[in-house]
Amino acid sequence: MSASPFESRHPRLALVVVLFAAATTIMDISLLIISLPAIGRDLLPDTATLALVPLAFSLAFALGLLPLGRLGDLVGRRKLLLAGAAVWVVASLSMALASSIAVLLASRLPAGFAAAAILPQAMALAARLGPSDGRVSGIGLFIATTACGSILSPLIGGAVLTLDPGGLGWRLIFLYEGVAGLVILASGFLTLPDTERNRAGFDGPGTLLFSLAILLAVPPLAIGRLAGWPVWIALPIAAALPVAFQLRRHLGRAAALGKPQILPASLVKQPLVVGAVALTAVVFTTSPGIFAAMSTALQAGVGLAPDRTGLVLAAFPAGVLTASLVIGRLKGQPIDRQLALGALLFASGMLAIRALFAAAGPTPLPFAAAHYLSGLGMGTLVNALFRAVMAASPPADHGAAAGVQQAFQQVGAALGFAMVDLVFQNARLAALSGGADTAAAFRAAGREACLYPIAVFTVMIAGVLLHRLARKPVAGAGE
Repeated sequence: MSASPFESRHPRLALVVVLFAAATTIMDISLLIISLPAIGRDLLPDTATLALVPLAFSLAFALGLLPLGRLGDLVGRRKLLLAGAAVWVVASLSMALASSIAVLLASRLPAGFAAAAILPQAMALAARLGPSDGRVSGIGLFIATTACGSILSPLIGGAVLTLDPGGLGWRLIFLYEGVAGLVILASGFLTLPDTERNRAGFDGPGTLLFSLAILLAVPPLAIGRLAGWPVWIALPIAAALPVAFQLRRHLGRAAALGKPQILPASLVKQPLVVGAVALTAVVFTTSPGIFAAMSTALQAGVGLAPDRTGLVLAAFPAGVLTASLVIGRLKGQPIDRQLALGALLFASGMLAIRALFAAAGPTPLPFAAAHYLSGLGMGTLVNALFRAVMAASPPADHGAAAGVQQAFQQVGAALGFAMVDLVFQNARLAALSGGADTAAAFRAAGREACLYPIAVFTVMIAGVLLHRLARKPVAGAGE
């Protein structure tokens, strides 16, 4: 018989282990983003190819989050978290020892799947192992830990790259991740309790259709740019739509027969849920892709050292955390108004960053302030999107709805790396062809990359305003 989490001989230590595991996976993207310029100088890839490194992780994360979260229900969360930690160790060591950009890219894919195996299990175990009463809960500790990890990771990464202990440079970051994985594996083996298994089954066909739809839509956007946008690249993107329709039909049939579903059919049938999840993916195309571009532009264009770049980038998650704490205390705010406010704050921060790239001799502090403003916008948006999904979904499906929303956050992030980098590289090449030097070209690229989130959030604000106007009664109507 499976042991209950509360039968663990070291429940507090087990809670620390799962929180450390969650923070380790969350910190990866920020650590990588600040390392991109150093990786480029060492492995000498084409600058455009470098953007595939974070994209590969986000794509694997998006593909694995839903099925591996479900698999944890079936085989036990302890077992799957330890398996994910083992893969994480191997992938991290492979990245640390990578001799070429191809090896690094190949290693990022299993790292993304490992993160997708670890994070849902860590969240569920934190909820079971943490206190269930009082002001602090296991989920609260999970959220606080991941938030702190997001803030600290660019600071830690920047400090490591600037100090460069042992002369290992960016490789030391991946060595740290490998050691962290070993700690999770060893301590988790000793402390983590087993959990009950759900015998409801696994939706294999739905998982295949879900994965195929993402693979048809996302990678061609990155490959197309590198290949010069051949005509055939539109075929897989177009094929993603009928696959998505087939997935919807499969979910309906599975629900009618009482079979497992990778996505609950009850959610897919709710237009408001689908719309809110789709909007979540669109919002997350602006981040973290834009901050990969900012990291490169700040270091290669403005000339900031990695530690100062880390300080600038850390301001964004600090703003997200601030907004989440403040907005969470404000009850009853209309969701559409909150979306408009978040979009306005984010776009304003991007406008300020764009102006700073055009200024002579910009310093880190104004950049940090602008990133903090954008973070306030993102925190406001995330809260509104979460409220929208929860409000539109049945209470019995709230857990599944949150999982779907998290998965599509990663889909949006993967798309964002491709979309933002397309703008960034086109602007850099245009500046170089116009006679600009390398640093000026990177500053121009950073300036133009800001236009992508500005455009996305301008359209969002316009949509919210039109929606509110359409709901107002027309003066004199019915007279």
